[in-house]
Amino acid sequence: MYDKLFGSKTRAKLLSLFMNNADKSYYVREITRTINEQINSVRRELANLKSLDIVVSQGKKGKLYYKANKKSDLYPELKKIFAKTEKEASKKTEKDMIHTVKGLGDVSYAALMGHFVKDNSSPIDFFIVGKVNRRRLKTFIAQLEKEAKKELNYSLMSLDEFENRKMMFDRFMTEIMASPKDVLVDYVDETGDAKGLKTSVIKEDHIDG
Repeated sequence: MYDKLFGSKTRAKLLSLFMNNADKSYYVREITRTINEQINSVRRELANLKSLDIVVSQGKKGKLYYKANKKSDLYPELKKIFAKTEKEASKKTEKDMIHTVKGLGDVSYAALMGHFVKDNSSPIDFFIVGKVNRRRLKTFIAQLEKEAKKELNYSLMSLDEFENRKMMFDRFMTEIMASPKDVLVDYVDETGDAKGLKTSVIKEDHIDG
């Protein structure tokens, strides 16, 4: 919809990038990688946005950097539009992810941690409890790593192990419980002390199924 409204897909992507990262500067090749568009198209649309005073540029160390022009009269309205679309896209992405996680097998609990909630102290990025299909899980992890552009850490354990390690005040489980997280799936019986986990992968601890 926004590519039609703003004239091109590349322009809409650029506006979304700048409006949702208004304090950050980008050089051209960095932008092409981030929005996954051709460099000539990016350069053309950057020139258009600059002519409209929506973005400004500055040379640094031999590179030309672009960023949102917060002084532009259009900035407040564009910020509102693209902040809303970013939020909607995030909700859709999480909904799709929940559907995918549930399809991995008999999942009792799953949560995004570490990278996904910007917590550098977390020992893992994805935690899952249950019995899942090994191939599906590895495919899912590979997709997450592709999107994150980095290797992720995850841990999978059975429901019995999860409950036993919690009862034993296992150090790893204590860290997991204390870490910020975004819960995707929670079918664990509340009497099994899952409530303590409610407050997006460790290289494989072990995999069931």
